Formats: sequence, C-alpha cells, structure tokens
Amino acid sequence: MKVKLVKMFERGVEVERRMLNDRYTTVHKGQLVIMDITDQGRHRPIKVARLMTDRGMDCELLDVHVVWSSENRITFTGDERLPNAEGKQVCYKQSWLCTLDLSPEPETDDHGPVRRIKAAPR
Repeated sequence: MKVKLVKMFERGVEVERRMLNDRYTTVHKGQLVIMDITDQGRHRPIKVARLMTDRGMDCELLDVHVVWSSENRITFTGDERLPNAEGKQVCYKQSWLCTLDLSPEPETDDHGPVRRIKAAPR
C-alpha cells in the first residue's frame, strides 16, 4: 500500500508531537511492505516493515507491531538499526506514523505522464 511515513523517534529520542506535522519534518513516501524474514543477528524469524521506493528500501522497522489504526492512519512500533560513530549497528526504539497515500496515480502513455489541459469556463 502507498503511504506517507513520519518517524516519531530520532535515534531513540521522541520527536515532539507538534513537530510531526511541521513543514520541516521529513516525510518518506513509498510502498509499505510487511513480511517475515530470518534475522541473521538474532537467529530467529522476525516480522519487518519496509518502505520501498523506486530506488530501493528507504526505511526498515524490525520486530514490528501495529499499535493503532484509524481511518487512513496506522502507527507501527519496533526497532530501527542505524550505524553509530564507530560503524557498529545499534538498535533504537522507533515508531512510524503512516498515512495512506490516497492521491490518484498520474495517467501515463508510451511517452510518459499525460497532462490534461482543462478548457476555460464559458
């Protein structure tokens, strides 16, 4: 499903609620995929959520759980692995606030996106 995603924590520190809708907050857009994988570090199957874009995986949330869902919004929680200053992977607490992206897909033809020109009102 297409979503717009906002991370609710930055390296384990909670982002202020008023900042989640701020215009300077990074909004990630892409396809949300949830699947089971075998984690090589923990040697067990885990559930992961991944945000996929045209360039590949943008974000990943490990041991993911659905916390809340209402209308077109869902909150997930789990672990995020990021490299520290020494380059070692560190797990941080993370939550995602996902909003379903209900914007219509642009029409395309063989030459790319189709632009519709509306006639002026009479």
